Amino acid sequence: MKALLSLAMIVSMFAFASCSKDDSSNNNNVPVDGDGISQENKDKAVALQSYLEGNKFQLSRYYSDTPIDYIDTDNVVKAEQDLWPYVSEWLKDDHYQFGNDDQVTIEQNADKIPGDSTEVLLRPYSVTADKDGVAFKFMGHEYQPLDYRLIEFSDTLLRVSATWNGKTVKSDYKVVQ
Repeated sequence: MKALLSLAMIVSMFAFASCSKDDSSNNNNVPVDGDGISQENKDKAVALQSYLEGNKFQLSRYYSDTPIDYIDTDNVVKAEQDLWPYVSEWLKDDHYQFGNDDQVTIEQNADKIPGDSTEVLLRPYSVTADKDGVAFKFMGHEYQPLDYRLIEFSDTLLRVSATWNGKTVKSDYKVVQ
């Protein structure tokens, strides 16, 4: 009887050990593939790509959830959350159309970046799923590449975050016609 009980305990311990998986990077118990990226994040990236290609956008808000001193190179210390006053005028009237060729078309409209009066600019962009969510490589204030993280998107809004001078800042883009 003891032998049978011992054998049953060994079999159940083996079964339990073989069914468990240690994945400390997956805190939400979301299934992951061999690459460590959850199917949920892969699906979000595909949905974002489709959403970008199907809409045109304009920057509508720039802010931080926590007060920051946005310009850290002057002698004035401010703690602000609304960062819209720091957005360059040429970015405020731009329209962005994302293509399926990994290029974003930037319509500069009336206000243009100093030194380039071209009506339409092309810049690369990318959407990538990773273990932390969805990475969105887009552009910064001088149309240079900048890394963003997807926060959310809806029928009317795209919200992303980026790191600026070590602080998290957020950008909202509204859908335009």
